[in-house]
Amino acid sequence: MMSIRLHVWMVLRYLGEGRRFLSLNLILAVLGVALGVAALVIAMAVVSGYESTLRTTVVNMQGHVVILKHGGIESERGDLEKKVQASVHELQAMTPFLVIEGLIVHQKKLSGVALEGVDPGTVGFVLSLEHTLTEGDVRLGASTEGAPPALIGRGLSRKFGLHVGDEFRLVIPITRTRSQEGFRPKAQKFRVGGILDLGRADYDERYILTDLVTAQKFGELPGRISGWRLRLEKDDQAVTVAQRVERTLGASFWTRTWVDANRNLFQAVRYEKVIIFIVVMLMVVAAAFNVASTLFLSVVRRYSQIGILKAMGVSGAFIQRLFTVQGLLVGAAGTMLGLVLGLLGCQAFLWAEKKYSLFPGEVYKLNFVQLEVRWEDLSVILIVALFFCYLSALAPAKRGAQLLPVEGLRYE
Repeated sequence: MMSIRLHVWMVLRYLGEGRRFLSLNLILAVLGVALGVAALVIAMAVVSGYESTLRTTVVNMQGHVVILKHGGIESERGDLEKKVQASVHELQAMTPFLVIEGLIVHQKKLSGVALEGVDPGTVGFVLSLEHTLTEGDVRLGASTEGAPPALIGRGLSRKFGLHVGDEFRLVIPITRTRSQEGFRPKAQKFRVGGILDLGRADYDERYILTDLVTAQKFGELPGRISGWRLRLEKDDQAVTVAQRVERTLGASFWTRTWVDANRNLFQAVRYEKVIIFIVVMLMVVAAAFNVASTLFLSVVRRYSQIGILKAMGVSGAFIQRLFTVQGLLVGAAGTMLGLVLGLLGCQAFLWAEKKYSLFPGEVYKLNFVQLEVRWEDLSVILIVALFFCYLSALAPAKRGAQLLPVEGLRYE
């Protein structure tokens, strides 16, 4: 017990310089580690938040699994729904949809869009439209008077100057007859019932949602749907469920999961996270060199004291542990301070993102990134930072341990 108390007292005593408990070099070493760790925390929170925001956006807009059939689904719809419900035990909700490609025409501007008809009674259980609503109302239904309501993305609203209550025109191609080739254009007016912030620029500038019956009448596809969107209990169940659904429904059906929608982008984010971690970690490595230089100065200034301790019978292992623990204390203090600064930096980043739009949607596909601080990321940062600080302390600690008593007493 006395040895431990002596060890702790000497470690704390040697952290200071003269009568001061903390030296300037020591403070700079701690700040260097703290800045490196803070940069790592913010970088990992941004990348993790980007991945989570992208996943949430895709799931909220498309569901976990999409079931499709070439040529659409019509007469067998009821039986197929029962098969899906019986085979997918992880199913929370499913909703039918119909997608029609067309053009939006408004104020002498036009753009390609996808009109999606959804079932107002079930779409809310699969897609989180209410959470993305910025203006208006998400309620959809076939209108008996005037233009039917539709929900548009924020990008379309800005591009065409549309607001809640405004009317716009959609034009779609309709096949002339089943026996003849060619198409004829069909136009219909819609009224903006609500504006959605779907979180992705490509969705906001392309998708228009209306009720399923209106879309079927507009496309002259009575009773037909493109497929179903499924909401599952967990995100990671999507791939397994999709494979099971394809085996159940047969070769004429195919599925698409939320992972398939942006597979390359998700893989790129994972690779970039590792690369960014390694690059930013170089700041911690540089700070560790600063810790090593601080400990070397501490050893040099205490040559005489180390010599006296050696002459009194203190072992080299004791001296090595003394300065190694110093390095770990400096690393721990810098790491803890860095974690606090990193969390504060995340809050500052969110404020700057809301105020200055740091993520252009045209480039990053997302209009806003919600930062996510993961415990596994913090654990890795903590372990790696302490490890480099430990390595940086080994060389000066060994130098002090190898000092001969006679060599140290020369400076007395």
